[in-house]
Amino acid sequence: MALLKQEKSMLSGSSGGASILIYEDGIVTKNLITEEDKIQAYHLRHRIFAQELGWVPQSENGLEIDDYDNNAVYFGVFDRQNRMLAFIRLITSEYRFMVEREFISLVRHDYVIRKETDTVEISRICVAPEARPKTVSCNFGVHRISMSLYKGVYHWCLRHNARYLYAVVENKIHRLLRAMGFPCELIGEPVIMPDGAKAVAVIMDWREFEALNSIKRPEMLEWFTRYQSCHAGQQPQQPEVCLPPQVFA
Repeated sequence: MALLKQEKSMLSGSSGGASILIYEDGIVTKNLITEEDKIQAYHLRHRIFAQELGWVPQSENGLEIDDYDNNAVYFGVFDRQNRMLAFIRLITSEYRFMVEREFISLVRHDYVIRKETDTVEISRICVAPEARPKTVSCNFGVHRISMSLYKGVYHWCLRHNARYLYAVVENKIHRLLRAMGFPCELIGEPVIMPDGAKAVAVIMDWREFEALNSIKRPEMLEWFTRYQSCHAGQQPQQPEVCLPPQVFA
């Protein structure tokens, strides 16, 4: 209880993106504020993007950090011992998006990238290998840990009037996300990246997400849009789909 009060005090007293703290089924989804939490994020990113996927060079200190981290909003999912299970970062429109520079080749020439205050970019999502089988069980179904990250981003976007999200994803993941109820729209043609992955740049509208899932996945939407949900008493069942770890660049 003392830890919960401390976390809430830190969040309420912080500025910028520090505004999310969701406790559900023994895990917490929150903005990263402390240096300890951020170091956990850099280590997890190094495990996934350097060691597992080989997308970035390995570093001697075991941390994966780039220039976009200077102005990013961080989200993490943690267990009861404050061990990070998953991570995602968000860049707001006053700063350069990755899709404007590193991934500009994925954007069609006639497309104008939105830079309004209602637009953000998400990237560097990663889930620890030991956390990939884990789920969040509530009165509105059973959900993978990665869904808790998206839920945290959704509620941050609500509080900051952000409607549109950019991301770069593998083409097969784009199709899977759409099947799961995330209406990601292509803003260019697929491109084969140096590592052989076929990548696409996409944009998603949260209002379209809400409208679509109010019809197709109302139970999931109910959980997603509720800031907190109660733990389900019944034995959890396996969710329909498991996202692979390499969803976002």
